[in-house]
Amino acid sequence: MRRPTLTLHAGIVLAAAVFAVFAAIAIGFSAPPFNSGDEAAHFDYAVSVWHGHLPVFEDGLTIKASFGTSPPVQWVSQHPPLFYAILAPVVGPLWDGGHQYQAVLAGRAVNALLAGLTVLAAGWAARRVLPTRPLAASVAAVVVSMTSMFLLVGGAVYNDLPNVAFGALAIGVAATALRRGLSTRLVVLAAVVTAAGMLSRLTFAVFVLAVLVAVLCARGNGWWNSVAGRLVAVVIAAAAPAVAAGWFFLRNERLTGNIAGSQPAWAAAHLHRQQHGFVETVTDPGFWTGVFSVFRGHFAPDVQWTWWLLVGPLLLAVVVAAVPALRRSGRVPSGTPAVVDGEGRVASDRLADVLVALMLAAVVVLVVFLQIRFTMQGGASQARYGLPVVPVLAVVMAIGLAGFGRVLSPLVVTVWVAAAGYDWFAIVDLSAPAFQVPATLTISRIAVVVAFVALAAVLAFVWTAALRRPATVAAPTDADADETPVPA
Repeated sequence: MRRPTLTLHAGIVLAAAVFAVFAAIAIGFSAPPFNSGDEAAHFDYAVSVWHGHLPVFEDGLTIKASFGTSPPVQWVSQHPPLFYAILAPVVGPLWDGGHQYQAVLAGRAVNALLAGLTVLAAGWAARRVLPTRPLAASVAAVVVSMTSMFLLVGGAVYNDLPNVAFGALAIGVAATALRRGLSTRLVVLAAVVTAAGMLSRLTFAVFVLAVLVAVLCARGNGWWNSVAGRLVAVVIAAAAPAVAAGWFFLRNERLTGNIAGSQPAWAAAHLHRQQHGFVETVTDPGFWTGVFSVFRGHFAPDVQWTWWLLVGPLLLAVVVAAVPALRRSGRVPSGTPAVVDGEGRVASDRLADVLVALMLAAVVVLVVFLQIRFTMQGGASQARYGLPVVPVLAVVMAIGLAGFGRVLSPLVVTVWVAAAGYDWFAIVDLSAPAFQVPATLTISRIAVVVAFVALAAVLAFVWTAALRRPATVAAPTDADADETPVPA
């Protein structure tokens, strides 16, 4: 019975990824082109890469668009080039051929595909974090896919998604190392993920650190899990991003005087950005609401109900964790069967659970701390900058949404999906074409229909997977675990 159940969980993640792609396309094809200076700057960076060079802050944009907003300087030139290298061969030829609207649409379509891939990455990572809770792991991917800021970014030309995707993969690599130990395949994957992640954004350094610490703490058999093996793995996982992206941050240092490539003096003079103290920043409610308003969508800042899309599942997760703790002493009774993961390995390891939880908490704290430092130096507090922690928060939220039994869990998920779906649909404008391309309105409407079909599939899979769970499961972590226990 386990294989059909695992197929259902995979179906949840895949349907969530399909939803993310078409929900983002619906947004992107119904929104005006270059409706922010940021999008124009990111698009210009991709065209610059297509032309064989990297942009420079003071040089401004190289493209001349007949629509939208253009910033006075190239204010995204400090970012590493991975995202723009992906976009360049798609948007560059169209732009050079004079097809400006189509080039922007193509760029948004590529980012929508990246949104789908990010959901798959988040689902894979959640499965490594929660090996005994496959339903919750699958629901975590749904949470990511329905985060309105995530979909807004997926429907525009912004560079955030590779950072989110590789951050999720890094979490999965770290959790795997802590639970199963190291292997040659995992070390290679760690090197690829850390290298690609550092080519996406400087803040990915937090996830590199998580991988390195997890590798050092890995337990298991074989040479890789010896002291020498773990040290070699750390060197490999640290050297890969240094070799892949070090040159770019040295370039930032040469051009701007700092590896981040920031321009605080220009921002203060032209954007009225001011530096703030630490206490002033962390005690400002606007900072926290700015970073964590990832479910606000297009609603006004004073609309409060969207916060419950984030806070509600987190509170439910506290309930899910607290109730079993009150009922049990915390010790696994003698003779309790072990829960195994999808590959047959025993997954009920309390020390690993604690280490993974600490790793997730540390990642969130460090990402928020970097945002605090950025805001202290005059940067803006934006929900886009909170996206890297969404796959982490989604794991906790999914525990809250899917932790209440065979009937109540899918009911809670359904209610949450309905609310989050409305939050997304309120963004989409289906009244008139946003571009001077009449077909965009038709594409947006088709994308909305496909997105709703994908949501229906998500809920169908969730209900089926939940109802197939055994009514009583002997498990060391939850009496209502998601997978059938196999005697040790």
